[in-house]
Parts: sequence; structure tokens; C-alpha cells
Amino acid sequence: MKGNPTVLSFATIVYSKDYPLLELQARSFARFADPAKVASIHLVLNDVDETALRARIEPILAAYGPLQSRVRVVGGDDILLGPGQYARRSLGDRLLSEGRHRIPFVRKGGWRGNNGYRTQQVLKLGAARIAEAEQMVILDTKNLFLRSFNEAEFFADGGAARLPFISVNSDFHRNWLQQSLDALQVTVSDIEALKTTTFSTPFPVRRSLVLEVLDEINERYGSVQSLFGSRRRPSEFMLLNAYCLRSDLTLRPWFEDAPSTALGLWPTYSQQKLEDLIARIDEPELLSLGLHNRAVSMLTPETQDRLFDALARRGISDRETTQSVLNATASLAG
Repeated sequence: MKGNPTVLSFATIVYSKDYPLLELQARSFARFADPAKVASIHLVLNDVDETALRARIEPILAAYGPLQSRVRVVGGDDILLGPGQYARRSLGDRLLSEGRHRIPFVRKGGWRGNNGYRTQQVLKLGAARIAEAEQMVILDTKNLFLRSFNEAEFFADGGAARLPFISVNSDFHRNWLQQSLDALQVTVSDIEALKTTTFSTPFPVRRSLVLEVLDEINERYGSVQSLFGSRRRPSEFMLLNAYCLRSDLTLRPWFEDAPSTALGLWPTYSQQKLEDLIARIDEPELLSLGLHNRAVSMLTPETQDRLFDALARRGISDRETTQSVLNATASLAG
């Protein structure tokens, strides 16, 4: 990429149960992203009622400031059912995937009434079809930036996406990887000896890699939504890893190991672990924060103050706005 000015495409999957968090992400984009380096920001709707969700996020778009003109709001159909986006659609796909929203007691909250968690993974991969740059970064609504950044933090000069590599230690990681290897018929001799990319967001990736994986999935299963609607249980990011592992166990040339610059607050963490993480909020190398609403509600008032003050000090959001966003998200999550 030397000598070739790099711009980034971003994609955020938005669901009706956490859409208020998008305001904090938008504010952090406006505060820290260089408009000259942003090709596009796609907000991909993952909801059974896209019309209602689109109306809810419309007032948030102004928070992107100088980047608002780069923001595109798209529905799931735009990246899953367009010409050339699938190889075939079986009757089962048409009834149970595309038509699930019409079936009482079976309909769920995600795209066309499908399971929101699984369609979120489908849409993250599908977003590559509309990215306007080769270098793309996949986000969740809970992600926000903590400082200015440039493309070199996400991509190496040779084009590899830079993110932490991790050993396969947990059962869920091992299962995601094995299911993904099986889905693409990739064989590795020893999973325990491997390292894969992290599976958290922000997740930088080359658009061309995702498109290659989607093409193979289409050839094998008809469509990416058909694969994720089956009994197989791969994950979106482990599918990318599985594809790369077929040719190189070090994931070259697509990925490069890099230190973590993300801080994530999860409701599965103990209160002490959450407070220890918040104590790191001022570390200068931190680039992003994963702000899960239910995790914040577990913090002591003093630790919440430290978090709110950090966002205000960085010019992202004042305390009142941050609290309002979290309260709105909590009311939707029930």
C-alpha cells in the first residue's frame, strides 16, 4: 500500500435493541476520524422491522458531523438478495430464511425474522459487497473510538489487516473454529497449536478476502444466509480464518499479529474485572472501547463517574448524553 493513499470503509450492524449506542459511536467518528481517510460508513440494519429501525436512527445521523455525507443506511436485502449475491435459493431458504417474518410464533427479531445473533454474523460478511474501499473495518454498535487514528493502525504496508492473534483455549473458540473449518472442508493437523485472529470488533479485514469466502460459501451452500441458517455453527470471523488456514497456518498474507488496542466491557465479567479495565481508560495506546450497556450498569457509581468523565474529557460525549444513551438502551433491552 506504499505510495497509495489508503482510505477505509466502515460497516456497523445495527439492531433495534441496542441502536441508541450508535450515537456514541457516531460522536466518536466525528471527533476522531479524518474525513479524507473515510470512504464510507455503512449502517446495516439487522431487524425484522427495518422501516421502524431506519426511522429511529435517522435523528442520530447528524452526530457524524463532517462524516455524515459518507454514511449509508442499508437493509439486509441490499447485501444478501441482490443480483449475484447468492448462487441458489432453495424452497426452504425462501420459506424459513427469507419468509420467516411471515410465520407466527417462529419469527424472531433479526433480518426477515431470523435469529438476530446469527444474522448479525451473516450481515458482517455481506457488508463487504458494498464497501467502497479494499480496507474495511467491521464494527458493532457498542464500539466507540477513544482517540484519533490512521489506516496504519488497522493495515500493514503490505495490506495485511493488523489485529491480535490468540491461542485456541476456550471451548467456544475451538468449536467456532472447528465448525468453520468443517464448513469450508479445511483440514488442519492440530487445532491446539494454532493461533487465530481475535473475534472481537473493531475487526479490520481486506474486502477481497471476504468476497472470496462469500463466493466459496455460495458455491457450497447457495448463500451465506443458508449456511448460517443450517445446523452448522461456524462464526463469521473464524470462517475467514479457516479460509486463510487452508493455504498458510500463519494467516499470511491476509492478517498480521498486532498488540490489542481495544478495551471491552462485558456483562459476563466480574465487577472487579470491570473496574480494573476502567482503570486503564487513560492509557494512551487504547483506540476503542466496547461499551456494553449491561456491563456499565454493574459498575459502582465511582467507576461510572470515571468512565463518563473520560468520554467527556475526550470531547466525545458529555455525561448527560452518555447517561441518556445508556438509559435508552437499557429500556430496550428490558
